[in-house]
Amino acid sequence: MNARRKPLWIGILLLTLGVALLLFMNYAKFSSTLEGRERARHTMLATHLAKTLEARLALGLELEDTAALQSAFRLELRHDARLRAIVALDAGGGRRIVVQDEAGDARAGAPELWEEARRAAASGQPMPERGQAGSLALPLQNAFGVRAGWLVLEYDLAATQKQAHQAFNRLWPGALLALAAAIVLLAILAPRMARGVQDAGEENDERRREQGRRAMRRLGVLLSLLLMLVQGAIAWRAYGLFSEVGAEDAPRLAATFAHTLTPGLERALALGIPIEDLRGVNDWLQPAFANGAEFARVAIENKDGRTLFLADNPAAGEDRAAAADSVFRFALTVRGETAGQLVVSLDPNPLAERTRQLGIEFATLLAIGVLLSMEVLHGMLARNRHAHSQHEQVDAGRMLARLRLPLFLYFTGSELARAFLPMWAKQLAQQPLPRLWEGTPLEQWFAPFALLPESLRSTLPISLFLLTIALVSPFAGRQSARHGPLRLLNTGLLLALGGHVAALLADSLLTLCVARVLTGASSGFITVAAFDYIGRSGARARGMAVYLAAYVAAGICGAGLGSLLVDRAGTSGVFALGIAFTLLAALSLLHMPRQTHAAHAPTPLSGALLHLLRQPRFLGLLVLVGLPMQLLQQGLLFYWAPLALSAQGESTSFIGLTMMAYFFLVLLLNAPAARWADRSGRHAAIVLAGLALAGAMALLAALADTPAAIALAVAAIGVIWAAGFPAQGALVLRLGEHDLAGVAPTVAIGVYRMVERIGAMLAAPAIALMVAGAGYAGTSGLIGALLLLCALLQGWLLLRDRKSVATVADDGV
Repeated sequence: MNARRKPLWIGILLLTLGVALLLFMNYAKFSSTLEGRERARHTMLATHLAKTLEARLALGLELEDTAALQSAFRLELRHDARLRAIVALDAGGGRRIVVQDEAGDARAGAPELWEEARRAAASGQPMPERGQAGSLALPLQNAFGVRAGWLVLEYDLAATQKQAHQAFNRLWPGALLALAAAIVLLAILAPRMARGVQDAGEENDERRREQGRRAMRRLGVLLSLLLMLVQGAIAWRAYGLFSEVGAEDAPRLAATFAHTLTPGLERALALGIPIEDLRGVNDWLQPAFANGAEFARVAIENKDGRTLFLADNPAAGEDRAAAADSVFRFALTVRGETAGQLVVSLDPNPLAERTRQLGIEFATLLAIGVLLSMEVLHGMLARNRHAHSQHEQVDAGRMLARLRLPLFLYFTGSELARAFLPMWAKQLAQQPLPRLWEGTPLEQWFAPFALLPESLRSTLPISLFLLTIALVSPFAGRQSARHGPLRLLNTGLLLALGGHVAALLADSLLTLCVARVLTGASSGFITVAAFDYIGRSGARARGMAVYLAAYVAAGICGAGLGSLLVDRAGTSGVFALGIAFTLLAALSLLHMPRQTHAAHAPTPLSGALLHLLRQPRFLGLLVLVGLPMQLLQQGLLFYWAPLALSAQGESTSFIGLTMMAYFFLVLLLNAPAARWADRSGRHAAIVLAGLALAGAMALLAALADTPAAIALAVAAIGVIWAAGFPAQGALVLRLGEHDLAGVAPTVAIGVYRMVERIGAMLAAPAIALMVAGAGYAGTSGLIGALLLLCALLQGWLLLRDRKSVATVADDGV
């Protein structure tokens, strides 16, 4: 292919893939959000029906199919057109009461869906869906608090899916027009920008090659701008369309809420009691507010519109003056005549919060689409630059550019399960061992595992993952020193593939634990191999910035994609995508540039470990920099900050925006900071300044103790991590290469990472203990003081080392 046309076709392909990716994610978001809202509405109705059945059980009656219950449940079916069936099951799952709509007999798979819903509710799993049918189950208790049965609702999702289709059908034509406009603009500008791009071997002089590199950079900037413009337009249009669809949710929510109240009121009025003479109405209305914070006020008016009874939700905001479009009236009828009205007022604050949260979710989808597209573009450009440089020595910058895409693809695949892994582990804790082992010797051998407390079992997948990283890191360093980093990268990808396959087939907690151990081993291998590759390239801080950028971008993309996909395709779909990402990472490693450095002959791990523990510089860097940085990130940022903001009454959307600020500041600043660190050589000064700034910001958050101060501290941590992580990595690499004679640099890196991972494991529990004793503000103050102390001690050590070096130099003179 002609070198001038190749960038055009690459750009067209990339733009098309970027638009297709964002359209897919938006459609999945439409469907999952609408289905979630429908499930929440039917949960409200199920709670109301469960109270009716539990009232019978409290009287000592059984769950029996009586005419009165049949009549009441059929009224519910006629009220809600989307309700398919109401089923009462006994404690063992036997069907006692079954009321279906007219098409119920034609749905052969409905009984299986009801049983699946019962099992899911019993084990804490998500409610199952099948085709156009959703389900939910609630436990029923008798007067003694003993579970006596289950209430199961089957409801129709066809209307919800139709809403998603309609919104999507209004979205994709505009997206295609935007794509066509971008392609036309690219076709006009790309040939002019590609004039400096020459086929390999066409021109060998350095001037022509530099022209080609500049042309590729210009094309990359053009493609980046076009991608962001097109995807931004799609995201904005999608948010507007979904806001229109979501506006239909409020009246249906109010109608369902009112329906849980009107039958009781109408029964009282049917006894002949005038509506003005009803007693205890306010107290009777108050428990209804447990259905949600969206409901601000319930009032009962007579036929003339005069308010007789009024109940306010204590959880609602002080300003309950709802807008006209948030107030809904429902007639109270007795013998066909209107006796009054039930007035439901929705609180505008939770509704506005839900809209803000929706905006954040669509902005997150846009960020995922842009980051994925940009990383693929970066990888294509890096590969193309290497292809045009095949007759010259590959410099450090190009080596590191080629490393970024494999790391991004690998980390994206490994981060897919982050959002749902704790919940999934808790569900699988109900099934410790594989079902195929039942009645076999394996079940007896692993019986101690099954006897562990359930609360402990559910934490094992995450704990084993972190522990495996810590244990394999020194071994990985030894293998990288012996066989080179590229071989270790491929080994890590093979382990990751095994971890995804095991998770895909997991039907028990033990299988998931095996999967997480494989994934942890792959993470340890990949990380140490990447650090070794960076160390051999020579551009240490820039290399660590490449690693950090790939990890952070993959964290945003992987967690978002995983949480979106698990709603649509389940865990099997998530890990199937993880397999695909791992295979793509392996393909992108093909023809990677190899360093000229020879592999080392590493010393035994035990001897290396003893040697490292006797090195003051290594211990100082580990104890005064590495562990405090982990306490800062894993403890203060990821654990303390969300809890502190929540304790101050901040919304989920504000917390999400605050945490996103950290990630995007890291992505924005880490590469420039790393380039400046490598040019200036002031890695130690950058690390010290970062620790001191982190301590000062933690103290500020403690003294001010306001959401704004906490948000400012989180943003500052983003800046600190963007500058400090690459500089810290450069210090470790330089220390391992020059100051630890007798120990291979990769072994030193492995040991350093091992202790870091142990610190990461202990950071959150340590912060939790501090919060329990000193509160959130006190904990921030203690962490701030600790970080400042570490910065002072590390600065003193560095100053002492410089003085000793200067003294030796003077003596030599």
